[in-house]
Amino acid sequence: MEQYINRTFSVLYRYGQRFFIQKLKEHKMPFEVGQFPFLMQVYRHPGITQEGISANAVMDKGTTARSIKQLEELGLVRREIDASDRRIHHIYPTPEALAIKEQVFEIIKDLHDILYKGFSKEEIDLVTSMTERMKANIADYLNGNEEG
Repeated sequence: MEQYINRTFSVLYRYGQRFFIQKLKEHKMPFEVGQFPFLMQVYRHPGITQEGISANAVMDKGTTARSIKQLEELGLVRREIDASDRRIHHIYPTPEALAIKEQVFEIIKDLHDILYKGFSKEEIDLVTSMTERMKANIADYLNGNEEG
């Protein structure tokens, strides 16, 4: 029987979302699970643009714009107009976002502790490498870089 890993990835994603919803409630976080990847991009790349967030998170521009607006309304990010091009807005975490940053990263660590339970360092490295290769394969295909 042929193996289809996309179903496993889909189930893992849904379980991960449930985990994040539970943890965000437990920690009384001021944002929702759908805003998580956008806030993470701002934490990891202070001053990033919306276009940069869309590219990094592999999200469409409309979803990114809505999520950034919501995070801005929650007081977790602020926009700064680019000095040389007023159409470009750089996005930064606010002091309120920085105050919860450690907890947010701890939630991510907790998820990975659960996912990697019983795995050796070598197994974790192997599965990470293989899934990154799969991600690159589909990205190449969708970007027209793959024949066939």
